[in-house]
Amino acid sequence: MRLYGAEKLPGMTISIAWKNVWRNRNRSLTVIIAVALGIISGVMLIAIMEGWIEQRLHDAIYNEASHIQIHNSDYLKNEEIQLTVDKAPEIISEAGKINEISGWVIRSKVVAMANTSWANTGVFIYGIDPEKEKDVTEIYKRIVRGGGKYLEKNAPGTILISDKTAELLKLKQYCLRDEVLSKLKEVNIPEKVTIALKDIYGIRFRSPKDFSNALKEKLTRRQLDDYGKTIMDSSLDYRIRNKIQVTLSDLNGNPVQGTFRVCGIYKTTNTGFDQQTVYINSDDLLELYGGTSQLIHEFAFLLSDVKKCEEVKEKLELISGKNKVSTWKELAPDAAMMNDFMIMYYVIFVGIIMLALAFGIINTMMMAILERTKELGMLMAIGMNRKRIFNMIMLETVFLTLVGAIAGIFAGWLLVAVLGRNGIYFSSWGEGFEAIGFAARVYPVISPSYFALIIVMVIITAIISSVWPARKALNLAPVEAIRTE
Repeated sequence: MRLYGAEKLPGMTISIAWKNVWRNRNRSLTVIIAVALGIISGVMLIAIMEGWIEQRLHDAIYNEASHIQIHNSDYLKNEEIQLTVDKAPEIISEAGKINEISGWVIRSKVVAMANTSWANTGVFIYGIDPEKEKDVTEIYKRIVRGGGKYLEKNAPGTILISDKTAELLKLKQYCLRDEVLSKLKEVNIPEKVTIALKDIYGIRFRSPKDFSNALKEKLTRRQLDDYGKTIMDSSLDYRIRNKIQVTLSDLNGNPVQGTFRVCGIYKTTNTGFDQQTVYINSDDLLELYGGTSQLIHEFAFLLSDVKKCEEVKEKLELISGKNKVSTWKELAPDAAMMNDFMIMYYVIFVGIIMLALAFGIINTMMMAILERTKELGMLMAIGMNRKRIFNMIMLETVFLTLVGAIAGIFAGWLLVAVLGRNGIYFSSWGEGFEAIGFAARVYPVISPSYFALIIVMVIITAIISSVWPARKALNLAPVEAIRTE
């Protein structure tokens, strides 16, 4: 008599497999929790990576490279002042006819040395039209708190520098003054902490490192961890309107100098870009290098759709002559590589997590087989074929893993939704992240398609993990299995 026909009652196999999952609740719940925690880790890892990549792509396009740029073919190799864009008037005339372009600007760009009374550093000076620049970049949105204001067209002789450049030129200072102490009281800094700092009241520190070292000498490790960042932020004072002298070569190769006052301080998430980039009005730069008309070293284009980059590049190449037309992928290859290989990264990361979980799943199912040796022998003896036995064990593994995966995905989604509002601030590694173009504060985000990817990988992991336990069961001899105690 075949009580379990191979093709008659597939629903019964599913029902038995589901019930078997819950026969040993403690063991099953242990695996489910392990799978859920693994999935939560995978979801958070993907969400953080996705948040970082979105931020890096956005900043690379809207702060640094735009979607497309045009330069003289030799300019990117040797950034000399004479290497201007060829046929600039024709490009200006024809570019306006390309519908996919939503905004564009022309820039002068020269290498210079910036000096203050305390320090100096090398920079690239961008001569721009401040209002038109707003159509292409978001630098005007990046002015730091207490850092003045954005560059204005009707304010000649002013310069916009970055927070990093201000630090290098000693235009950032930290000083515990009376108004700073009042701020610290308002944010509930304990009085014993401010008293511990009384020896450095009124002293000006011209670098964050010097001020941080002074705080370390006065505060305990616990106080520094709890209140150090707040104290530093409150004590920061930018020397707005301070003079900066810049030195560059004119059209004849002779050194010329100009003096500018700092109008504002900006800060992006890429300290490498910030460190070398300052902005002045194009007319001021023209007067400095002694030309009769603005030298155009760079065209920057912003498109209505990033997917049209290659199409627009081809159109611009037709009108740009011997100039070099570059997309953001060529100008910011780090961001492009991350974007292109994003899926592969996620599959690898989640795959590693699934591999670790597979060993726990295999171990659990092997224990279940050993405990049910006699039962499996009886099922085979009364007619349950090997295919049905294999399917039953495979379904048990899939159900066990899938329950944990669904719980993990739901919990991970909630966690991402909560953390995505305020972000995660990696204060200890912030300086290192910003040195390579990533924000210290990341806002996790994840798309539904990645949940589908996780579900698929979970099912594949469960099926693979079920093969060994299932083969162990299929190798049982029914008579010997029945005799097992």
